[in-house]
Amino acid sequence: MSVNVFRQEFRLNRRGFLIWTAMIMAVLVLYLSFFPYIQSPEYSELLEGFPAALKDAFNIHQIVFEEINYYHALQVLPYLLLLTSIYAAMLAGRLISREADLNTAEFLFTRPVTRNRILAAKVTVFLLMMVLLWMLLYMAALVLAAAVDPGAFNTTRQLWVHLAGLLATLAAGGIAFAAAPLINQVSAATTLGVALGFGFFLVDALSKTTEKLHFLRYFTVYYYAGFEDAAAGKPFYPGMLFLLLVFLLGTALGFLLLHRKEYTG
Repeated sequence: MSVNVFRQEFRLNRRGFLIWTAMIMAVLVLYLSFFPYIQSPEYSELLEGFPAALKDAFNIHQIVFEEINYYHALQVLPYLLLLTSIYAAMLAGRLISREADLNTAEFLFTRPVTRNRILAAKVTVFLLMMVLLWMLLYMAALVLAAAVDPGAFNTTRQLWVHLAGLLATLAAGGIAFAAAPLINQVSAATTLGVALGFGFFLVDALSKTTEKLHFLRYFTVYYYAGFEDAAAGKPFYPGMLFLLLVFLLGTALGFLLLHRKEYTG
C-alpha cells in the first residue's frame, strides 16, 4: 500500500465523509427520537388502515412499534443502509474513476508505485471511512436509545445489527469497486451509487409485497444483512459472510480490471 496515496485520498475525501456522516446521523436522530410518539393508540389505529402489502414492504408490524430494538433494526436501519450504501458505492466509484476523469490516471499509474499498491491505498481509505461511519452510528444509537427508552436497548444485539449494516455497506462498495475501472467519469460513479442504493431498497420492498416476488430478496443486501434476525439475537451468519465475500470478490475484480486497463491515448 502506498502511504502517500492513502494520505492524499483521505484528505480529498474527508470533507465528503463529514457531510455524509452528518446527514445520516440526522436521519438516525429524527427516526429514533420519534419512537415514543408512535406508541400512542391513535398511531396504532392509523397503521391498521394500511394495506397488508404496504405493511410488509416497509416492515410496519405491531412489534416494531412496541419494542425499540425491532423499531431500530426494521424501521431506522433500512433507511440508514439506503444512505450508507449510496455513499459507499459513490465513494468507491469516485476513488477509481476520478483519475480518468481528471486526466491524472496516465501520470499516476505510470509511476514506480504499482497499480495494486495504489488501489490498496484507496480501498484502505474506503474501509476506514465505512468503519468509522458505522461506529459513530452505533454510539449515537446507544445515546439516543438511552434517552427515548432507558434500559430497553440491547447493546449486544444492536452491535450485531450495526455489524450487519457495515457488511452490507461494504458489499455495495465492493460492487462499485468492480465496476469502477469501467467508468471514466465521476458523474457516472455518482449515478452508479444512487442506482445501487435505491435499487437495493426498492427491490427489497417489492420482494415483500407478494409471495411471487419473494425470490427478489436474494438480489438485495437487506436480505443478507438479516436485521430482524440480529435484533432477535440470532444473527444471520451465512448472509453476513456472503456480504463480506461480495466485498472481497468485487474488490479483487476491481484490482484485476484496473491492472489491465489502458489509460494512454
